[in-house]
Amino acid sequence: MTSTATASFVLDEWAPQATDEAAGTEFARVAIAKTFTGAVEGTSTVEMLTASNATSRAYVGFERLTVSVDGRKGAFVLHHSADESGLTLKIVTGSGSGELTGISGTADIEMDAERNHTFTLTYEL
Repeated sequence: MTSTATASFVLDEWAPQATDEAAGTEFARVAIAKTFTGAVEGTSTVEMLTASNATSRAYVGFERLTVSVDGRKGAFVLHHSADESGLTLKIVTGSGSGELTGISGTADIEMDAERNHTFTLTYEL
């Protein structure tokens, strides 16, 4: 059965580090830390790689969440992929642990005009 858990999160850390620039496109590595509140409660760390230039941006990343989801405690990893066509967040198969062992699914992030983030996890367990 598919379930949905919604939470808000804040960025506790955003630490970009430029690693290379050539022909107008810069590569960067970004370390991120988040705190979630709501039906997803806990923290995460993200390792992101970005490519950006004057006309486009893209990134890939992996996020390890140590959280409770609807009261079940554990951890799992999200794979991020984004460019101008949109954002894809997918749970890495086999990454669930604790009471989240076997979790699968996707997630979505929305940001409002005040830059508040909403995280929606659609999952099966």
